[in-house]
Amino acid sequence: MSTERGAVDTVNHTTFGDLMASSPARPRRRARALALITGALGTLGVAAWRILASPRSAPAYAGPRPEEAGDGYASVMHSVYIDAPPEHVWQWSNNPSLRLEDLVKFENFPAVVGTQPLVGQWQPGQREGDRRRVEFADGHFLAEEVLIDSPDRFRYMIWGFTSPQRLVVRHGVAQFSYTPENGGTRLTWQYTFLPTLGILRPAVRSFLESTMSPMMRATLAAMREGAEGRSR
Repeated sequence: MSTERGAVDTVNHTTFGDLMASSPARPRRRARALALITGALGTLGVAAWRILASPRSAPAYAGPRPEEAGDGYASVMHSVYIDAPPEHVWQWSNNPSLRLEDLVKFENFPAVVGTQPLVGQWQPGQREGDRRRVEFADGHFLAEEVLIDSPDRFRYMIWGFTSPQRLVVRHGVAQFSYTPENGGTRLTWQYTFLPTLGILRPAVRSFLESTMSPMMRATLAAMREGAEGRSR
């Protein structure tokens, strides 16, 4: 009985293999699977292109800015001592002829190439509520609106990222503080980003440390050199 059962099993297995090898449906299944895979890859490629591509035209940013959240932000802070009194540092850093693209020093991120006022006249000391569009070298944009504009504090919000950053960051809030220190100024710059999801906070914090921190330190160093040169 066992021999016969084994023989039957062998015949069935061989017959099944022969059928698979000779069945005309097999090439059709392979072609269908290949078509599905190709279609899926094409869809993913289009989706990736849409995520990475810069917009065809600059956003208007006409809607209201986001509301600040009570918590949930990832934050980074840097400061520099400047051998000049706060009023001199404020005056130098808020000179209307000083362009943002000349001041902000990016190392691992597309550089700022221009700004366009959208609301207000951007007069130093009177910019609360003013809004502008910031353009980067890769063709992407964001909106910036001033929240506080005083002699000791400049606070602003950024949002409306057109870059892939929009997938992980809702908005950012930043602040410059000018504090008297030993006859000079302690200039402090803080940046906070609100992740789109709480689980993304570590990734956002890593971005702040790896990309924003070098830019902030380089910019603060440039501000120190410029303000100290002006005050002498």
